Amino acid sequence: MNPELLTCRRLTAGLVYPPINLEPVIVNRLYAVISERYPYQTLTHLPDGARMANPQNDCFIQLTRIQVNEEIVHFQTAKETALDIFETIQKHLAIPQFLTFGVKLTAFASLDGPGAAVDFVEKGLFGGQSETLDILGDGRQGTGLRIVLHRDGAYELKIEPFFNDTSQLYVELDVQHPSPFSGLEGLEVKFDGAYNYLFGEVREYLAKFN
Repeated sequence: MNPELLTCRRLTAGLVYPPINLEPVIVNRLYAVISERYPYQTLTHLPDGARMANPQNDCFIQLTRIQVNEEIVHFQTAKETALDIFETIQKHLAIPQFLTFGVKLTAFASLDGPGAAVDFVEKGLFGGQSETLDILGDGRQGTGLRIVLHRDGAYELKIEPFFNDTSQLYVELDVQHPSPFSGLEGLEVKFDGAYNYLFGEVREYLAKFN
């Protein structure tokens, strides 16, 4: 596999905070402000908050969390969008403290053809253990790898075939920072840390199995 083929396609970022008062009129005002800058086409009220959405992206505002999901064309743009939305919501809702910040990056790499990602994992990452895996029975569609690391946060890395198209390798990095904090100033560093890890250590690891 050529590690240069690894492409980040989606960013999900979330903030968790103690329960707040979230009335529909407040949500409507927030939607008016945010949709002036970002093309969310719909606002859906939920029992515990609301969802703003367009076909590619969405944002949840709830009693205990904010979550932004962005399709990535350029990582810097997606990151800046999430940071701006977080800051706008924090100011409007006067959230004094956050409990957790999390960022998840979803990436794909195109391989040589149908089943190539299955072979890459089983013959490469798993060191050719296909016969051993056969003990589990017939009908195996593919095999995945999950790695958990505790570093500057809790990292969970998944590498597996994309089962809707097994010519694609699916790589997901989920980083959680569960320490309370009061301001958003340090979030950009955490976004960049996840991205740099994906395209540093993770890509270097995948390159070992060319």
